[in-house]
Amino acid sequence: MLNRKLSLGVLTICILAGCRDSTGWSLGSKSSSGDKSGKAADALTAYRERMKHEQAVHMTDSGQPARDTTPDTPSNDRRVVAADTLEVLDQFITPEDVLDPIRPQLTAWSREMPPSRYVDAAADLVRESLVEQVANHLIYRRASAQVTPEMETQIDLAVDKMERERIGREFDGRETAYANALVESGRKRDDVRAQLRRGLIVETYLRDRLAPMIPDPTRKQIRRYYDSNRDQFTTEEQRQLLMIDIPAATFLDRSRVMDRKQAIALARQQARAAAEEAKAALRSGRPFADVARQYSKFKAEDGGDWGIIREPLAGRWETPSKRFFELPRGGVSEIIETEDSFFIVKCGEVTGGVTTPFAEAQPMIVNRIKSQKFRELKAEFLQNELNQSNIGEIDAFYRRVLHQIPQPSLAGR
Repeated sequence: MLNRKLSLGVLTICILAGCRDSTGWSLGSKSSSGDKSGKAADALTAYRERMKHEQAVHMTDSGQPARDTTPDTPSNDRRVVAADTLEVLDQFITPEDVLDPIRPQLTAWSREMPPSRYVDAAADLVRESLVEQVANHLIYRRASAQVTPEMETQIDLAVDKMERERIGREFDGRETAYANALVESGRKRDDVRAQLRRGLIVETYLRDRLAPMIPDPTRKQIRRYYDSNRDQFTTEEQRQLLMIDIPAATFLDRSRVMDRKQAIALARQQARAAAEEAKAALRSGRPFADVARQYSKFKAEDGGDWGIIREPLAGRWETPSKRFFELPRGGVSEIIETEDSFFIVKCGEVTGGVTTPFAEAQPMIVNRIKSQKFRELKAEFLQNELNQSNIGEIDAFYRRVLHQIPQPSLAGR
């Protein structure tokens, strides 16, 4: 028997987890998921039958969908419907409704990505947000009808928590900055809170129905996940780079009249000789810092200490820094020769790089596998809702939303 009320336990999980799953859905297609399991298809068939029954509960005597009179719905303020809104049932979605949850990500991408890559990534993210907003409106009436009085307080607390987290994350905890941002975007705080509330209720509704249908993964599946995603269970390794850098160019004698090729060859010869002297000094037991101060042309005053790095450097230091990552802690390289320089690198302090044992990682892996299965079912379910609904000019609205994304900053790239 289908539980007619939302689960209080599932709501608690949603509150703690934040209910921020994201999926890659397509507008106007059946589903973006190409790998559908038979169980998922069977589940969707069962859901459709249940949804028909639940929708019937919310039909008026005239056979028309009952109008939602919930006071926390943004559309209930009878705001003027602008030309760039999308009507879903008796409610309206604005471009800002779609963009607000993803604006921080879009802003970051607009500053970091080349324009062409940014536009493609933004289009996908906007599409995901739009599908979720539309699907939430379609499901909200059914979901909200199953909210018990006991859950109302928890929902309000969850919305408060989500709002505080956003203010802390995006506005450095400043309420005034948040309020000003809402004014600039033309949104009311009550509308934003109502959107959060609607999303939370819908997410709880979906988890209440989909989560029980997700089986526990087998030990073989858990092991496969662990072996394929070992980096997820390994703390980031940080290494101290110590390097003696001897560019051949520093040995060019511009005071002598000499053929350029001969001058370059002589400079390389002298640079190599210096590198060999430095290597011999290290073999004799002299501290790396002392040798670097004597021979290195860069960071000499720091004893060749380049600090902590997490990945190979770029440019003329790429080759020696790649060799550096092959060294054990305390290891010193051979003389590394490049087109214009000679290097000796040493691995100093190493922190991180610790992998959680499989036995300890299993509970985490189970949660991740089941969460991924939930996202897949949720994506199919929401896309199915969208495909079966008669919504206005969604493609045109989607294009209008795209016109309002942050403009890319790296126009010259």
